[in-house]
Amino acid sequence: MTIRKKGWISALSLTVVTALALTGCGSNNNGGDSNNGNTANKTDNEAGSKNAGASKENVTLTYTIWDQLQQPAMEAIGKEFTAENPNIKVKVEVIPWGDYWTKMSAAAPAGTLPDVFWMHSGQFVKYASGKFLEPITDKVKNGEINLDDYAANLGSIYQLDGENYAIPKDFDTIGLAYNKELFDQANVPYPDDTWDYAKLAEVAKQLSQPDKGIYGFAAKMDTQGGYWNDILANGGSILSADGTKSGYDDPASIEALKARYQMIVDKASPSHQQMTDTDSTEMFKSGKIAMIFEGDWRTTDIDASDIIKGKWNWAPLPKGKAKRGDIINGLGNVMSAKGKHKDEAWLFLKFLGSKRAAEITAEMGAAIPAFKDTQAAWVKSRPQLNLQVFIDQAAEATPYPAGTKAYPVWFPKESEIMAQAWGGKISIEEGAKQVAEMMNKAIEENK
Repeated sequence: MTIRKKGWISALSLTVVTALALTGCGSNNNGGDSNNGNTANKTDNEAGSKNAGASKENVTLTYTIWDQLQQPAMEAIGKEFTAENPNIKVKVEVIPWGDYWTKMSAAAPAGTLPDVFWMHSGQFVKYASGKFLEPITDKVKNGEINLDDYAANLGSIYQLDGENYAIPKDFDTIGLAYNKELFDQANVPYPDDTWDYAKLAEVAKQLSQPDKGIYGFAAKMDTQGGYWNDILANGGSILSADGTKSGYDDPASIEALKARYQMIVDKASPSHQQMTDTDSTEMFKSGKIAMIFEGDWRTTDIDASDIIKGKWNWAPLPKGKAKRGDIINGLGNVMSAKGKHKDEAWLFLKFLGSKRAAEITAEMGAAIPAFKDTQAAWVKSRPQLNLQVFIDQAAEATPYPAGTKAYPVWFPKESEIMAQAWGGKISIEEGAKQVAEMMNKAIEENK
């Protein structure tokens, strides 16, 4: 959530895949089962940092994140934590996404990771398997933190070899952003939950004015925020249910990919080169695109545009032949295995996972908090926008497919191959089959 990159995404065990598919997944779902933990556990989670174990020396913890838009909320959480723990101050450090993992990759082996920091599911396996993260399994087992307090079993995303490493922070799903002004000018009704992909393509053509640089839809080459949703909606898959085989060469997956690319051919979308030169969401913000798939984490960014502010809204993704596809993901808060102040870092990590921290996150509109039954305040944070679609879609969402050691191998290569297809150098079908072959090899070699 959050400027979250496409690869962006989730390390899920098979158990998680099943659980998230049933309750909603990843980053944008409130999936609210009732708390299965005991009262003591829930009280600990809601209390946050009150069960001390740290010394009383004055300590300053570094909390590193990648989204400047969330900095005010994270600082507010830090201040409230310090009010309860006067000897522990929190310094929130923002490293933009483009540099975040480069710096973390260098800091990890050097033993200089921040005390506490954001973890993305797409990067998790690398850091956990490298022993760079402090396990919190004992804290879970003794009831200091109750992972049942979080929506859609999100805590299981950050498990590896039986160890827990993160406390869920937030979750996100994907929505259809649309420009009301462009719809009004064409006298076309706004998107709603009755739309299917045929309707999306039809209206995209209707709203396109290529000669004026205006397009009905951004058929971008993207995974989490793009064609993965199309594939799922059409009955295809990204990975098989057991995670052992790519779904890219499934006929339903190829059909979905072709349908998206056809919108470029029909000039109902900018070309791949145009969207490479200028980010498609930036084009939407400037009023040049009528509709785009995007994650809820871009809400603040889009609404900050003077050009489109007050002229746009969110709608659900269109229905496909099989269902309404949607990818869900969730960020986690983790602590360094080499931190100098582990006791204090744990107290802060625990507070970050508390109901109170979730309420601050929601009330300030920073992200959809993972803590159960705290999402309503986030929805109300921008009453002019239909944020409820992100919560509602979670029930049908599918988790980001990054739960194996093969993911870091195949994911970067996926975009290299698909860029050739989206750029017209190879056919969409050939690109999909090449991706499937590459993925299957990665899975076999990284069991």
